[in-house]
Amino acid sequence: MEILDAPQPNATIDPNTVVYGGFWVRFGAMFIDGLVIAPVSVGLMYFNVTSTKSPILLAVITLVSLAYKPMMEYIYGATLGKMALKLRVVDIRFEKAGLQEIFLRNIFNIVPGLIVLVITIGIYLSPNFEEINGFMEYSQYNNQFTSLQIVNYVSYFITIVDAIVLLADSRKRSLHDKIAQTYVIERQPSYALQ
Repeated sequence: MEILDAPQPNATIDPNTVVYGGFWVRFGAMFIDGLVIAPVSVGLMYFNVTSTKSPILLAVITLVSLAYKPMMEYIYGATLGKMALKLRVVDIRFEKAGLQEIFLRNIFNIVPGLIVLVITIGIYLSPNFEEINGFMEYSQYNNQFTSLQIVNYVSYFITIVDAIVLLADSRKRSLHDKIAQTYVIERQPSYALQ
C-alpha cells in the first residue's frame, strides 16, 4: 500500500515531442461525444416536446448536456470521445488544465446554450406552445423567434471561425484553445499528467 500511496513524479513533457490533436481527430472525438450524449438528450427532448412540455425537464436536459464536456475535461482531462481517440486537454505548461481554463475553452458552448435555454423556456411558457403535437411543429414554431435564430447563426459562425483557426495554427489550437490557453495533445504513455 505504501508504494501505491507514494507521490508519483510529475513527468514533464518536452514541447518538441508533443503531438497536437489536429482537426480530423478532434472532429472524430466530437462525433463520438455526440453519439454518447445525443440519444439521451435528443430522446428526452423529443419526449418533452411531444408529451410533458415541462420547462423544468428542458432546463435539466440542457444543463446536463452543457455540463458534459467541461465536467469531463476538468475531472478526467478529456471527454469520452477524446479518451477513445487518445487525446487530452492540457494547459499552456502541458499540465492538467484548471477550472478557469476549462470554463474558458467551453465558453462558446456554454453562453449560447444558456441564452437558447432562456429563450426556449419562454417558448415553453407561451400560450400557443400547448397546441404543438410533434417535433416538426415545434421546429416550425421556433422559426418565428428571431432571437433564437440569431443566437444559432452566431454560434454557427463562431464554430466556422474556430475550425479555420484550428486548421491554420501550427500547434492545432482553435480559437477557444487560444482564449483558454490550452492545447489538445495526443496522450502517450510517457505523459503522466496529474
